Amino acid sequence: MKVLSTSVPPGGIFQWQLSNTEPKPIGHGSTRPQVPAGPVRGVAVNDPSGKAAGIAVVNGSNIAIQLSSPDALLGTDITYPVVTMSMPLSASLTPGQTFPIGIDTANTLFADASKNYTALEFVPGTLTIAPAGSPYVSDVVPGGGVLPDRSVIRILGANFNANTRVSVEGTTIVPADQTLVNAGEIDVKICNGTVADGATACPNNGSSFQLDGERVRVKDQNFTIDYYSYIRAEDAPGSSANTLATQVHPMFSRQTYLAAMMPLVNNATQFTGIALQNTSGADDGIKVELLDAGNASVANFSFILPAGKKMVRDVIQDWFPSPPAGATTVRITVTSGPALQVLGMLGDKSAGTVAPVVPQ
Repeated sequence: MKVLSTSVPPGGIFQWQLSNTEPKPIGHGSTRPQVPAGPVRGVAVNDPSGKAAGIAVVNGSNIAIQLSSPDALLGTDITYPVVTMSMPLSASLTPGQTFPIGIDTANTLFADASKNYTALEFVPGTLTIAPAGSPYVSDVVPGGGVLPDRSVIRILGANFNANTRVSVEGTTIVPADQTLVNAGEIDVKICNGTVADGATACPNNGSSFQLDGERVRVKDQNFTIDYYSYIRAEDAPGSSANTLATQVHPMFSRQTYLAAMMPLVNNATQFTGIALQNTSGADDGIKVELLDAGNASVANFSFILPAGKKMVRDVIQDWFPSPPAGATTVRITVTSGPALQVLGMLGDKSAGTVAPVVPQ
C-alpha cells in the first residue's frame, strides 16, 4: 500500500489518498491516517461493486478508520484509492513546507474474506505546500453516479485560468468541451465513446459512465493536482446527543435503500447508530422503527431528511430514550421520496470505537 504524494496551495483542499500498489482483496480493515493537524471535511471508500462502506472517527488529531467490504472486492481495482479523506488546509501555511502523510502501521490491519494479511508493505507520501495561486479542486459536481454520454461535470476550486486543463479518468474531455466559467469553476462535457487522438469534437457514440471514485486531474502549465470524486452531502440541522456519534464521518456504499434493517445493540457501553444520506433533489420522509423478535413494530419515529443532506444519530439516545423491552432490530423505511444511502454503526463508548454495519 502507499499514500499518494500531492501538492496543494495554502487554503486549498488536501485529499489524503490510500491506495493499493497491486490488486488485493480487502474484506475488512482498519487504520489510522497520519496527516497534518486540521479539520476533516469528508471520507470516502470506493470499490468495483459499490458495496464497500466504512466509518472514520475523528477526535481532533486522532483519526481511526474501519472498513467493511461484504464481497471483498475493495482493493482489487488500483485505478482509484481504497480510501480518500479531504481536509481544508490553513491559509497561513508557507509554500515549500512539507508534511509526511501515511498510516500508523502498528495500528493497521487489512484482511480478505478469510485471513489476515500479516505482512503489510507500505510506502508513505509527502504533502508539499504549493506556491500561492496554484490551482486546487474543492469539489466535483456531481460527485458520482452513472452519467449518460455528454453529461456536464462541474469542477469547483480556485485559481483556474485559460491555461488550466481538466481530464477525468474513464472518459474523454475534448478541448471544445471544456469551459472556464470563472477562476473557481471549470465545466466539462464528457465524451464516453471511442475518441481518436487529436479529435476536436466528440463522436457522440458513447454509453453511460460511472463517475464514483474516478480521478479528476487538473493541470496548469507545470503544476498538476489529482482529486478523486465521491458523492457527498452537507450535514442536516442538529446533531447527536452522543459525543462519539458526533465524531463519526460515514463512508457510504453506493447502494441505496427504500427499506433497511440492522440489529439493535443497547447496553452500558455499546450502541447502535445510523447514518443516512440523501443526495437526490427531493426530500425524503423517513420512519425509524424498533422491532421485536417477531418483527412486530414496538416503537416508531418519523422525520424529513432534506435533499442534499446527511445525518448521524444514536438510535436509542436520540430517537428512543425509553425503548420498549424486547426490541431487537431497527428498521428504516422511506415513506416518501427517493431511495437513500444507509449505514449502520456499532459504537463502543468505553473504547471510543465505531464499526460499520452493512444494513440488510
